[in-house]
Amino acid sequence: MADITISSESLYRLLVLRKLSTQLMRRIRFQYRFIISFNALLIALGVLGILPPASSALLHNGSTILTGLKSMTDLLDEKEKEE
Repeated sequence: MADITISSESLYRLLVLRKLSTQLMRRIRFQYRFIISFNALLIALGVLGILPPASSALLHNGSTILTGLKSMTDLLDEKEKEE
């Protein structure tokens, strides 16, 4: 049984699929590292008493929203979508 089914006559779609999966994994790794690092920084600043809990919560929620919005951007350009 196949994990992926391509309903196209062109083998070029395999290349597009490979590019899409590579870019998606790159995005996931970057966003994971960013969120872990940013939250660790917020925790450290909170433990040191530099950042009050309300500010830390606001920054955490803001970074989560921005990361979510960034994850909704297109991975492929218009030319690759049409082909």
